[in-house]
Amino acid sequence: MSWCEFTVEEIASAVEGEIYAPGVSGVHYSRLIVAGVSKDTRTIEQGNLYIAIAGERFDGHDFISDALDKGAAAVLADNREKIPEGTVSVIVEDSVKALGLLARHYRFKLGCKTVCVTGSVGKTSTRNMVYEVLKCGGNCYSTKLNENNEIGMPMTILSAPSDTKTLVLELGMRLKGEISYLTNIACPDIAIITQIGYSHIERLGSRENIMDAKCEIIEGLVDTGMVIVNGDDKTLVDHVNEIVPINNLVASVSCSGQNSELALECFAENIIFNKTGGVTFDATLRLIDKTLHIKKIRLSHLNGIHNVRNALFALMCGAVLKIPKDDAVKAVEDFKQTQGRGEVRFTKKYTVIDDAYNASPESMEAAFGNLEVIGAGSRKIAVLGGMLELGDFSSSLHKMVGKTLGGYGVDALFVTGDNRQDFIDGVRQIDKKIDIIECIDTDEVRQKLMSYVKDGDVLLFKASHSFGFEKLAADFAAMGDE
Repeated sequence: MSWCEFTVEEIASAVEGEIYAPGVSGVHYSRLIVAGVSKDTRTIEQGNLYIAIAGERFDGHDFISDALDKGAAAVLADNREKIPEGTVSVIVEDSVKALGLLARHYRFKLGCKTVCVTGSVGKTSTRNMVYEVLKCGGNCYSTKLNENNEIGMPMTILSAPSDTKTLVLELGMRLKGEISYLTNIACPDIAIITQIGYSHIERLGSRENIMDAKCEIIEGLVDTGMVIVNGDDKTLVDHVNEIVPINNLVASVSCSGQNSELALECFAENIIFNKTGGVTFDATLRLIDKTLHIKKIRLSHLNGIHNVRNALFALMCGAVLKIPKDDAVKAVEDFKQTQGRGEVRFTKKYTVIDDAYNASPESMEAAFGNLEVIGAGSRKIAVLGGMLELGDFSSSLHKMVGKTLGGYGVDALFVTGDNRQDFIDGVRQIDKKIDIIECIDTDEVRQKLMSYVKDGDVLLFKASHSFGFEKLAADFAAMGDE
């Protein structure tokens, strides 16, 4: 791997810091070159810059000597008193902010194209699919796992090899202002807003406030950069059109046909869901210089309308960044979902839909749609846990999701969590016949479901991550093949 390289003088300039080298003789240490960046002494490598960050549980400044012993060439820190004699360092007011400034500096030093993805739902899946398309054009580097905050995202940038052509970054948030901070580090050429939903409503108070916070991603766009939004959300489209700077472009993706309000778009038509898994659709891309028509794109490993939308985001990015059409189509057709994000397992006895990675009102409804299609003609069982971090809105949103489920013709509901009665109340308003099995916890869900499930059933597992339903789904998939 070709590490990013900086001189100490370059680092000090980029982060607005001061070179401090107690006991170091000579006048040329400012030209010392570091290769690669690390904030963790467990993974630090020879020649790295060690960034000391004070966290809630540990203070990275306490591990500076360890980092030096393991080969760190220099240190970036905000506590001068912790720098040992004989160490070349850059001292700043705030190590986290300095990390962001250094990442911004490197993003432009790379000279690569950068795509940033945010949204209440679907940002990780979209980010992964965009990455698969863009790597067809050469060296592409992307966010690993969920490194999408004020430390993880800058570290992703600084971990990118020096020959990177495109960066695909995920921008997460908990509070207003956080995406503004991240986007002004990443400075995207393309910004994607997947969907505005109810995640973070506990902290932000309304869907409108959530939309404002997600739209902060536009603030960092480079001149002539593009924002691509969910065109099926007219409120979002109208809002983005109002706030986008005149020197930036707006495009949309839509699963409900052409959006005549925008000149740039990618929309799907003739969407067909397959009972045995997968979805087929046609796509039209209206670009600045041409219009592309693509027939019968088949997502063999994915299900649900949301994955069609994710594919449209990826195809639009590919077209804007000049990825050959056939390569882009093949990339989305070959894409496989990561475990817990709607993965379908057709076992010998029954079918398991593992959507247990996390849960929100929007992702719940998408999962119900999958269950309806895949479970057509079979007994459909929804195994649900609660949706967390909804604050004062939790009861009403669980009831709303319950009402949504009631309209999908599900045969049985296994439900647990503090809001299980809200789920039940919502379902009963719409469906009086559904078989409901209330459970105290995940262990009771397991016990009761084992005695209930029959060959030929289709089971959906969906809950916030802390319920541990991904283990439940994996166990039932294994039992189905016994």
